[in-house]
Amino acid sequence: MKTFDPDFLKKLERLALHGSRLVQGGTGGNRRSKAKGSSIEFSDFREYSLGDDYRSIDWNAYARFERLFIKLYMEEREANVTVFLDCSASMGEGKPVKGVLAKKLAAVFAYIALSSYDRVGIAAINDKVSGQLPYFSGKQGFSRVLAFLDALPFEGRTSLNKSIASFNSLRGRRGISIVLSDFLAEDGYLEAFKYLKYQQQDVIAIPILSPEELDPPLSGTLRLLDAEDREGRPVEVEITPNTLSLYKKALHEYFSSLKNACMNMEIPCIQVSSAVSMDELIFEKLHHAGVIR
Repeated sequence: MKTFDPDFLKKLERLALHGSRLVQGGTGGNRRSKAKGSSIEFSDFREYSLGDDYRSIDWNAYARFERLFIKLYMEEREANVTVFLDCSASMGEGKPVKGVLAKKLAAVFAYIALSSYDRVGIAAINDKVSGQLPYFSGKQGFSRVLAFLDALPFEGRTSLNKSIASFNSLRGRRGISIVLSDFLAEDGYLEAFKYLKYQQQDVIAIPILSPEELDPPLSGTLRLLDAEDREGRPVEVEITPNTLSLYKKALHEYFSSLKNACMNMEIPCIQVSSAVSMDELIFEKLHHAGVIR
């Protein structure tokens, strides 16, 4: 995986993941986050941005450099951020490939968390936990994230329920869990969500579909093969306008059900196309949804 543009990373450093469960009870929790004030430990400087608290401007630095800087402080509220990355065979499909966007997004979430002094762990999943990057902190370790993600293949069948429920590292780790998947699992997703909630996680669900899944450019007689069962029997289908209409209706109903389930469980659910630009996804869609701030 290519490293990210330094200017893009600099913009990410100004963001933080929003987890309501983590900030209940004020500043007495475990999470370390960037904050402003004199009652907590000084951490670093960064350039002033529109909307920052002017009371945190370092006027001595301004006198020296004629540029505005603010002081960053660190309070002890360190969160564990877990990224569940679907690496099943279906995520290796699409133009652009769904899994490529998912890997980039996993890296982005990791960088934001590390920049906010949180601990990050990544679990590659299909019908089990097929790979794991153990929890660590420190932005200097971001290269470990990129190397881990780059080595992950897309293979196997999807079972969010089985794979996430088998991830034992969450026990006793209150935090944020992010699920990146196409959510096209035969056994669904509800048990996975219930498990994460039981483990006191603030859950974020991001379904990723390819443009041809959202609007198939198909016609005529086709033989379709399950991407996760290459040895299975192909299905012959006559693609007509009515067939496409029924497909889109079924797809809409499935993801409406997912979004309703997420709403009932207070889980942000942001469905995206694999063709979306990273800037639009991060700074518009996820920001508007309140996932990052």
